[in-house]
Amino acid sequence: MSIDSRYTLGAFSASMGTLPYPLLADFHPKGAVSKLYDIYNEKGQSLRAAILIDKDGVIRWKKIYETGLPDNDEILEQIAQLDK
Repeated sequence: MSIDSRYTLGAFSASMGTLPYPLLADFHPKGAVSKLYDIYNEKGQSLRAAILIDKDGVIRWKKIYETGLPDNDEILEQIAQLDK
């Protein structure tokens, strides 16, 4: 979840070796979706987070990262758990 543009997220994904899952650009209106998922802070930024939502729209896993980058292996493991 990022308030950056889809172009910025595309570059980020490419820098990570092209991520095998989509990234959400919450660019306009700024932070609208981040606010819904309670990851928008008082500084006007979305927190670094990974959120997995199932086909029924239910949040199945959410993690906020205080520092560093999300762990791709951890996210992929959580995705695999959804398929069970």
